[in-house]
Amino acid sequence: MMHISESPRSVSSFSGFSGAPPKLASDTLALLESFLSAKAEEEKRFNDLAEQAAARVASLALHVHIEEDPPMMSVDEYRLAFGEDWQLSQFWSIRSISTTKTKIAFMCCPTAFVAFQHTNPLDGARLLEFDERFSILAPSKFVHYDMNEPDDFPEAFRGSFDIIVIDPPFLNEVTNTNVIQTIRQIIKPKRGKLILLTSPSIEKILHRLYNEPPIGPLRLTSLEPEHGELANEFSCWGSWEGAHDFGKAFPH
Repeated sequence: MMHISESPRSVSSFSGFSGAPPKLASDTLALLESFLSAKAEEEKRFNDLAEQAAARVASLALHVHIEEDPPMMSVDEYRLAFGEDWQLSQFWSIRSISTTKTKIAFMCCPTAFVAFQHTNPLDGARLLEFDERFSILAPSKFVHYDMNEPDDFPEAFRGSFDIIVIDPPFLNEVTNTNVIQTIRQIIKPKRGKLILLTSPSIEKILHRLYNEPPIGPLRLTSLEPEHGELANEFSCWGSWEGAHDFGKAFPH
C-alpha cells in the first residue's frame, strides 16, 4: 500500500477541523447498501457462471463426454448476472421465420441471443461478440468478433447464415460500414435475412448503406425494442419482403 507522509500543509489544513465527520442520511445509506448488495450478488452470479463454463471447457479439452451446452438461462436470470436491461423478450418472434435447421448469427447483441435461445434453442445459433464475458453463456456457440477486423471470422461461416440479428455498438457510419463488410460475407447471398436494431437517428445512413439484397432495402418492422438505461429511441428493421409484419404477433 502506498504511504503518503504528512506535511506541515496537510496537518495545518486538518488541524482546524472540529466535530464528527459528516454522515450519510439514513435513506441515502440504505440506498447505497442496497446498490452494493445487488452488485455483489451480480458479481457472485457471474463468477458462478464463469466457473461452470471453465469446468465445461476443461472437460472438453480432456475429451470428457458432456452435453454441448446447458439450457440457456432466462432473460431475467441474464440481467441478474450481467446487469443488462434490454427489453428483448420479443425475440421469440424470430421463430416465425426460422426452422430447427436455421442458422442464426447474433452480432453484438448477447441479450437477443439469450432471449431467443431460452425459448427456442437452435444448434445453428452463434453469438458474435467482442466482450468475452459472454462466452460463459454458451462456450460452443460464442465467437469473438471485433468490428475493426471485419474479415476475421471462421471460414465455415462464409455464406452460411440464414438470419443475422445485429445491434451495431455505435451510432455512426464507420461502425455500420465495418459490420456490413462482415455481414455480406457470412449471410446466405440469395435467401439470407437481416434484422437490424439501432437508433432511427441514423436512419438516412442505414438506408444508404443497407441498400441491396440480401441486407436491404430495409423495412421498418413492428417490433419495438426498448432499453431501460439508454435515452436513445430504438427501432428494428428487416431486409426481406414482408418484414413490416415482423413482431406483430408479440403482445404489447
